[in-house]
Amino acid sequence: MEGQGGFPIIALCFIPFLAFGPMVLYALFVWWFDRFEKEPLWLAAVAFLWGSIPTVLLALCAQLPTTLLLGAGLGQGAASVISSIIVAPVTEELFKGLLVLLLFLFYRREIDSLYDGFLYGSLVGFGFAATENVLYFLGAASARGLAGMFGNFIARAILFGLNHAAFTALTGLGFAAARLSRSLVVQIGAPILGLGGAIAFHALHNTVATVTEAAQSPIFCLLWLPVDWMGALLVFAIAIYGLFRERQWIRRYLREEVEAGVLPESVYRESASFFGRITARGGALLRGDFQGFRRLGRLHHLAAELAFRKHQQTALQEARWEAEIERLRAELRRWTQAPAG
Repeated sequence: MEGQGGFPIIALCFIPFLAFGPMVLYALFVWWFDRFEKEPLWLAAVAFLWGSIPTVLLALCAQLPTTLLLGAGLGQGAASVISSIIVAPVTEELFKGLLVLLLFLFYRREIDSLYDGFLYGSLVGFGFAATENVLYFLGAASARGLAGMFGNFIARAILFGLNHAAFTALTGLGFAAARLSRSLVVQIGAPILGLGGAIAFHALHNTVATVTEAAQSPIFCLLWLPVDWMGALLVFAIAIYGLFRERQWIRRYLREEVEAGVLPESVYRESASFFGRITARGGALLRGDFQGFRRLGRLHHLAAELAFRKHQQTALQEARWEAEIERLRAELRRWTQAPAG
């Protein structure tokens, strides 16, 4: 069934799922992968929604008049190229990064490691990509029908589906590095460097895309994919390093809690192991011990939070965490004494 101009009406049934489905799955995976101290799901949802609605609207409000002014002065061809390579990366990364800045200012306690910065930045990017893909899929379906829409889906949601997340994750990593440092140079320079890296990476991607489209040569397509994937993998590698540092903090700061009788040895070992957590809780789930599954999840979360607060108190010299540390110890004792199943 086709509408006016040859647009396949059935495409409207597919587009929301094709645009948002993969991005929601990617977002859930990076949230799930944060095994040591899970970020609040509501705050993760806010980050995704910020990327999918306010960021898109703000970016359009900035880009449309800028492109019109460039077109009036330089011509439509030059304006299109400049908009793609310079205007879009700058405006989109600035507005996506605004949410990370707000988290840094008002929810800084939730940014405990480099992975947290990566997580919130990538969630904003996935949200932005989902809404942007709606627009691209509509255009592809209108120009080339269902085949064009599904081809665009493979390119934008599968081959290059991590791009916007990788761009803004650099901004998140910059703010996380500032949060975890006592150096004024790092506190000021890391967010600027992270945002600059996000804009540069985004601009590089758009430059290669523009050249590929203009040249219409498969050679550029072969260059495009490795450049994007190498960048995304590098960002992910930095995030993995952040998780490795989290494990080190857990091992260091919880050892004395075991010796003081606050934390059982078994929970200590599980808390410091990515697979140990999964195995312990998975075993309880397979046994049908849902109470034990919930209890272990709470114990692991409290133990990790205690380790991070002690790290902030010791390494970052943030004395305000003393009362929170005592509260976490008391809650750990309560959950340790709770029935196992």
